[in-house]
Amino acid sequence: MYLIPLNTVALIRNGRTILLLAALSTLLACQNIDSTQSNKPSSMNAERLIKSESNVTTVSLSTIDQGAEVYDNVWERMRAGFELNGQYQNNAVAHQIETYSGNQRYFDLVTERATPFLYWIVDEIDRRNLPQELALLPFVESTFNPNAYSQEHAVGLWQFLGSTGKSFGLQQDWWYDGRRDPYASTIAALDFLEVLYKQFDDNWLIALAAYNTGEGNVRKAIRNSGNSSDEVDFWSLRLAGETRAHIPKLLALAAIISNAEAYDIELTPLPNQAVLTAVEIGSQIDISQAAKLADIDYAELRALNPGYLQWATHPDQPQHLLMPFTNASELQDKLANLSESELVTWDRYEILPGDTLGGIARKLNTRVDILESVNALRNSRIIAGNSLLIPRASNLDSITLAPTVRRKQNINVPASYTIKRGDNLWSIARRYNLKSKEIAAWNQIELDVILHLGQTLDLQYATHSEAQLSDVFSADSRADYLVRPGDSMALIARRFEFDLQDLLLWNDISINELIHPGQTIRFLSNKLEIN
Repeated sequence: MYLIPLNTVALIRNGRTILLLAALSTLLACQNIDSTQSNKPSSMNAERLIKSESNVTTVSLSTIDQGAEVYDNVWERMRAGFELNGQYQNNAVAHQIETYSGNQRYFDLVTERATPFLYWIVDEIDRRNLPQELALLPFVESTFNPNAYSQEHAVGLWQFLGSTGKSFGLQQDWWYDGRRDPYASTIAALDFLEVLYKQFDDNWLIALAAYNTGEGNVRKAIRNSGNSSDEVDFWSLRLAGETRAHIPKLLALAAIISNAEAYDIELTPLPNQAVLTAVEIGSQIDISQAAKLADIDYAELRALNPGYLQWATHPDQPQHLLMPFTNASELQDKLANLSESELVTWDRYEILPGDTLGGIARKLNTRVDILESVNALRNSRIIAGNSLLIPRASNLDSITLAPTVRRKQNINVPASYTIKRGDNLWSIARRYNLKSKEIAAWNQIELDVILHLGQTLDLQYATHSEAQLSDVFSADSRADYLVRPGDSMALIARRFEFDLQDLLLWNDISINELIHPGQTIRFLSNKLEIN
């Protein structure tokens, strides 16, 4: 276990250390890298590989030229790197400037979200000699929310579709989604933007338009304009309304940041230095365990590492955690006294052909009811190839089984449903005697969303939603609920028809705090006085 400066990546291979300088992307977004081959796009060929005989080496690497001016805060550094200033004088940009002007609440919110990550994004853009306006793309794409999810299924700060993310090395599996990882997705997004810039004859506005709406749509607009790609002007292209507003928003933000006081905006100063470091654990670790060892709030650690989808880091790669330097030192000291088996309190079991839930329970020395509750199973039917969460013996005492919630009808509800022609949430809910709002909640979509042919909806958890409170609450007007994979406090509140603020109050949990499988949530009846 060791610390990795955010402009240095160290990987141990066969007792030797390979250092990937100025390329956190290689650890975060790419796998199976050796000393002779890299799958990064050619834009990253400035990386150097250095081999060392020692077990671990860290290298401090400055990305600023020796004669370069040093800035006190990130905003100053960003302003100095703006290159698209000539495009700010446009009616569409002026309209967006008017919208943003004086909206202090928006800038405060986005700055708060950006604080842990913006320095590194600006630094990486500087390293590549790209326009600093690109650092504002997450402001427009996602309001700097790494968990942002669009109706088109784009995810993360930079709003990557799954296929595009994979094309640029973003790992996506059950454990980890690189699109949600601020560092991995930044590397991929800048790689993508550099490719688009070259494709569209070194025109940044058209490259940004292609990033938003797709290369095909932009090429079609260029053909319809009657101009060649090297002659066309973004402002003359006939593009979708969202894209035509997208670029002016980015330029408006740059104009305001260039002279914030003139637009009645006060930018919270952000130090022009790294505030996080990456701790390479060297094996899988339970994130709640890491939080305790590092003396950092669990919700904060989750928020700094949104790429991890489950309760632990990846069993293979990645296995690093981002955290403030002081917490990293604390974690490093305590991990030295722990064995690898003590780092994870849960296991993942892949169901094999012929497996039964009872057989798995006997094999792994646990109970069927625990497996059903932890994995949100409606019954003991399991499918080969799927996975189960298995609590280790040391974790059993902390598990409280969820109250059994049964539906009063015998309709066979599938675990998932593939959208067919004519389907909508209401018709699907009626067919399976579910509630459309519960299906929407479980699938993180809006009630009025337009469903697409072939789209898959998860119905497994919605079948647990219907319950009379008398079935859930015990005599003392309280019950404990065991958090399952995919749960959030908002989803639990919707499912059991609680007020979210009440549920947060009963459990002393903040609105931004994440919960994890196996955690117990307390339910109190509405009749109970809360002092």
